[in-house]
Amino acid sequence: MSSSQDLMRRIASAGARMDPGLSGRAIERLIAGARQRRRRRRAQRMAFAGVGACALVVTLVMLAHRRLGAREPELTARPQPSTLPVDSRVVRLADGSTAMALDPATEIIVAEDKNDHAALVLNRGRGRFDVKPRPTRRFVVHVGNVTITVMGTLFTVERVADRVGVAVERGTVRVDWGVGSAVLQESDSGWYPPLVISGPSDRSPSLDPTTRSQTAASSTPSRAPSPSPVGAKRETAGDLLVAADNARLSGHAERAAELLRRVLRDHRNDSRAPLAAFTLGRMLLRELGRPREAAAVFADTRRLSPRGPFAEDALAREVEAYRRAGAAALAHSRAEEYLRLYPNGRRAVTVRAMGEIE
Repeated sequence: MSSSQDLMRRIASAGARMDPGLSGRAIERLIAGARQRRRRRRAQRMAFAGVGACALVVTLVMLAHRRLGAREPELTARPQPSTLPVDSRVVRLADGSTAMALDPATEIIVAEDKNDHAALVLNRGRGRFDVKPRPTRRFVVHVGNVTITVMGTLFTVERVADRVGVAVERGTVRVDWGVGSAVLQESDSGWYPPLVISGPSDRSPSLDPTTRSQTAASSTPSRAPSPSPVGAKRETAGDLLVAADNARLSGHAERAAELLRRVLRDHRNDSRAPLAAFTLGRMLLRELGRPREAAAVFADTRRLSPRGPFAEDALAREVEAYRRAGAAALAHSRAEEYLRLYPNGRRAVTVRAMGEIE
């Protein structure tokens, strides 16, 4: 009995605490709202669980990708031939021909890669070119003012300042430098343009194999001749040019400039004097940093051979030399002269800009 009385007291107490204003319908709404809140909380918990699962999957995928990426070089790296340096950069053409940079400073650009014509430019450094034989395709490599033309061969080209060294390992190449050319075959090599050119005038014909061998030999490093003793035979222009070439290629620019000046002083009437003057001017401008002296030597080049093959380039470089020396008025004057003599010259655009001509 006591338990039933206790239950009745609790019911009465709960009834006393209930808001008398709540109807049965209101109570139903409260119950429904509570149910909705429970459903929302359950949905939120499920959503959070789904986001966490997705994050876990993404993390696992990323970790797996990184592990695979770490192993990828072992799967995709191609073995390098033992004859090639590991750090070489290879340019591949459409026909399978390749151009390989032989040192980090080398810059090789593919100017054209067509079915009948391919042209590459070696701006600096050393490159090894392996050209697939194709009789219907012309393949050229431009290195400054020197152009190497091949049909199918393997050869190496090196650029040192304005000189170009070519060594043929297989096949045949033709080397052109504007005022002359040479044909090199397997095992032949040489530096171009050569300082020693045989010929009756300062425009040299293409070199025959005999002259080619002599030219290649002239670029082999050798000790510059010492001053001749009293009564000894005076050095020829050829002797001085060979010595100047060797001194220059071995890094003795001042010694090379001295020898070239002796050519201009002692052998001014030699057919190779314009070439010696032009080479001296470029050395003074590019290697020795004396643009005023360079301008004077370029002007002397034109005096030695006003209508020779170096005249146009000498005048253009005279403009450049005065520009570098800060002599704007003289650069402008020489630029006007160039455009008057060579209105369609190959350096007209550059000369116009250096001479500040509208």
